[in-house]
Amino acid sequence: MAGIGFELKKLLKDDSWFGLFKTYAYAGIISSGPWVLSILGIMLVAVLGISSRSTSLFWMNEFLVSVTWLMSLSLILSSLLQLIFTRFMSDQIYMKNKHLILPNFMAALMLITVLSGVLSVLLWLLFFQPLDFLYNLLMLINFVLLCNIWMAIIFVAGMRRYKTIVQLFFVTYSLIVLLSLLLKSSGTQGLLLAFLLGHVLLFLSLLVMILQEFTMDRLFRFDFLKRKNIYLILIFIGVFFNLGVWIDKWIFWFAPSTSDSINGVLRASIIYDLPIFLAYLSIIPGMASFLLRIETDFVETYTTYYHAVNNSETLQVIEEKRAEMTQSIRNAYFEIIKIQGITLILFFVMANDIIQWLGLSSLYLHLYYVDLFSTAVLVLFLATLNIFFYFNLLKQAFWLSFGLFVLNALFSTLSIFLGPAFYGYGFALAIFITTLLGMFSLSEKINRLEYITFMLQR
Repeated sequence: MAGIGFELKKLLKDDSWFGLFKTYAYAGIISSGPWVLSILGIMLVAVLGISSRSTSLFWMNEFLVSVTWLMSLSLILSSLLQLIFTRFMSDQIYMKNKHLILPNFMAALMLITVLSGVLSVLLWLLFFQPLDFLYNLLMLINFVLLCNIWMAIIFVAGMRRYKTIVQLFFVTYSLIVLLSLLLKSSGTQGLLLAFLLGHVLLFLSLLVMILQEFTMDRLFRFDFLKRKNIYLILIFIGVFFNLGVWIDKWIFWFAPSTSDSINGVLRASIIYDLPIFLAYLSIIPGMASFLLRIETDFVETYTTYYHAVNNSETLQVIEEKRAEMTQSIRNAYFEIIKIQGITLILFFVMANDIIQWLGLSSLYLHLYYVDLFSTAVLVLFLATLNIFFYFNLLKQAFWLSFGLFVLNALFSTLSIFLGPAFYGYGFALAIFITTLLGMFSLSEKINRLEYITFMLQR
């Protein structure tokens, strides 16, 4: 993401409050991506739909739950390929083999399409047969499309056309909202069709941008799956990270005391789902700070440090560069804590008004507070994980992701047994503990960086 980060940082030359706001707005939207923005769009669809007498509450609930399941499963499935392809892409750019990227990307798209298609058909045959044929077909196509979008979104961070990207996101989710209003009389199928058409536009637009950015000598190549290019640990990191983020939702969906059947197949937890997804909207400022500080300031000092190493500078110079890099990491953490902390306070103050505006029960308020804290810490978790990737500390990144998965599963299950007053604390404790452990581990590695750099190379 450094490429787009440096482009955004140029906006800070406009030394004004508007320039600062514009920079953080672009950075927040791009770093949050479709995952968070889709939550905002879908919630807007829900608010507008529920306020309309012509929209059945059952249809709206079924649509919201269907989209949530689509997001969850597509993120987990696509994580099988996302990180290994990202690493392959980075390596090829470093080795100036950009012509290999596009044909390998097309092969990755073909592979994820086959995997998602086969999984969709199996789920249809095993669980979804009693449901409407058109509903099942739209779910299948949306699932395959989302898996492809998560692969294509890898390229967004490397492109410097940030204005075009932001405009594309805005048009996509505005179109989904508009089409939802037009097609809501067709029920869940109409809403899913609106969701599909909007994301078709997003995917095709991303594909056009990718084709403009890269060249290829053939349509398909599978170099990214060759043994010398593949890092198997990245598959486990990606899968466990996404499982770690979603496992608490699944536990609440399948626990009889906290969930309900929506259409005979899909389940949802009315009490748990809405506060956590509302809370995810609060991470946009923190993600903006993450992009601007980790992917620009830190990357600059990181590059300078390894430039000194590769050019055989003296130990004193290398230690000075490491000290500068260490300070940039501290500054990045401080900036994220400051920005997300201010955001957290603002959302805490406005929480009651937000709950009332959405027409929700005040019983949601306590869980919303807990979820706001959890999502704020999640930004620090992502920053730590990202820095581990930069230093190629893949074992540490694996244990960080695996730890989140295990602790979230354990604590969330325990919270259900303890009762409603403890809901949400499972994810909060899991993300807090793993983030602290990750930061301590990162600090220890950085203090020994010269030794790691020179003595542990293979």
